[in-house]
Amino acid sequence: MRTVPELLARAARREAGLHFEDGTATWSDLEAESARAAAGLRDLGVGPGDRVGLWLPNDRAWLVLLAACCRIGAIAVAVNTRFRRQEMDDLVRRLRPRVIAWVPRLGRADHAAVLAGVDWSEPVTLVHCGDDEVAEVPGVAATGYHDLLAARPGRGSASGEQVCCIFLSSGTTGRSKFVMHRQDSVVRHAVAVARTLELGAPGTMVMQALPFCGVFGFMLMTATMAAGAAMVVPRIFDADRCARLAREHRVTHLAGSDDMFSRLLREGERVSGGAERPFPDLRYCPYAQFNPALAEFPATAMERGVPLIGPFGMSEVFSYFSLRRPNDPPALRAEAGGHPVDPDAAVRVRDPVTGRLAGDGEVGEIEISSPTRFVGYFGDEDATRAAFSPDGWLRTGDLGTMAPDGSFTYLSRMGDALRLGGFLVNPVEIEARLCSHPQVADAQVVAVDTDRGTRPVAFVIPRRDGVCDEQALVAHCASDLAPFKVPVRCFPVTAFPVTESPNGTKIRKERLRAMARDALAPGE
Repeated sequence: MRTVPELLARAARREAGLHFEDGTATWSDLEAESARAAAGLRDLGVGPGDRVGLWLPNDRAWLVLLAACCRIGAIAVAVNTRFRRQEMDDLVRRLRPRVIAWVPRLGRADHAAVLAGVDWSEPVTLVHCGDDEVAEVPGVAATGYHDLLAARPGRGSASGEQVCCIFLSSGTTGRSKFVMHRQDSVVRHAVAVARTLELGAPGTMVMQALPFCGVFGFMLMTATMAAGAAMVVPRIFDADRCARLAREHRVTHLAGSDDMFSRLLREGERVSGGAERPFPDLRYCPYAQFNPALAEFPATAMERGVPLIGPFGMSEVFSYFSLRRPNDPPALRAEAGGHPVDPDAAVRVRDPVTGRLAGDGEVGEIEISSPTRFVGYFGDEDATRAAFSPDGWLRTGDLGTMAPDGSFTYLSRMGDALRLGGFLVNPVEIEARLCSHPQVADAQVVAVDTDRGTRPVAFVIPRRDGVCDEQALVAHCASDLAPFKVPVRCFPVTAFPVTESPNGTKIRKERLRAMARDALAPGE
């Protein structure tokens, strides 16, 4: 298998139930629907290389249109459902999609109002995927999803070498980069993830609680397809509803962030009547850590029967590039990193200062060689060249360490790491210490150049009343950390500046560094 339609055709042989909010289908149903949708896209003038935006929640139309694009050589663009006018205007201007599939409203978001403000300088057709009357945007051609399905299926022209999807990188600075992947890379990685997570085992039921528009959710979905497994698909994440669905459908595989799992466990305990194991059928739970305030959560979750397992991934090499092993020690099992899922992939760590390859346990930039790496950044050849080392390894921009058994551990983004006292310091270490103080609900730490050298500065969200005793927090850190790691100041804030991405909410560290520079008095 080298194409997504071939992957879907194999899944169609297993009549697994796919539980969407508007009803149940099978992989076979989706395969037949995708053939008609491909013909419908052709009738709209979509051909090889044309971009088709999927601005949709998790539903069957997302899967059908992905496969339809792959059948005709078009490129499916995974559009963040949280995008607003500025982001959509940038996407339309730079990618020039031939079609955008959408729903007018999602939750409280008015997507029709967003599109009404976009500069439509290129011809495009909006495909309305809701069940209500087709919504129109002034000056833009419109049709309905069911009108696409009325077309007569034709022969496909899929090729494994074709670019089939674009993901938008979720950087916290500058504009997004458009990450391109080929069909054979998607298929190969999906098969590897399905094998590693044992998605083909009897009784498998996957919950797709993450949005398909991010690689974290996309790769679990395509791996589920590779295994022909059953899945339950909420349109958007709601902790109460997802907890009930997980119990009702006896979910075995579930991926998410620390905040998602924390809320799910809390709701699971409520709907189960306080059961010791609210989700007794869980087998694998790939888990991403974003929130320092939840640093102790993995131990609690594992005690309650949630089998967390740490992955590593990025848009350029897909999520689940690597995974921890179930028999790893509990403290290690939730750490991002592990062993690559593809036997032909490799990882190394390079000292960012000296340029030499780092030894086991030494901190450096993670570099990756993988047969499933991205093709390049759409429309940005300079950024594509800069992403690779002279010998063709991907420079991830992440700091990590190698272990003697060939596994690796992700520590932080290079731009987030602190160089203090001549050492590279992971800010999470200081943030976790601050969060262990009873006055602190959450914390972020950045490094700032001062008259006395580079010093850590903390921003904290107080647990109550918006007040923190700064001297007490500094003393709390000093009692357990090396002196060069102790924050020179701790500033209370009501919230951190963030960037929303499909894979989770990410803190804008560059904004915090600017805030710290502005807040420090001369001589501090």
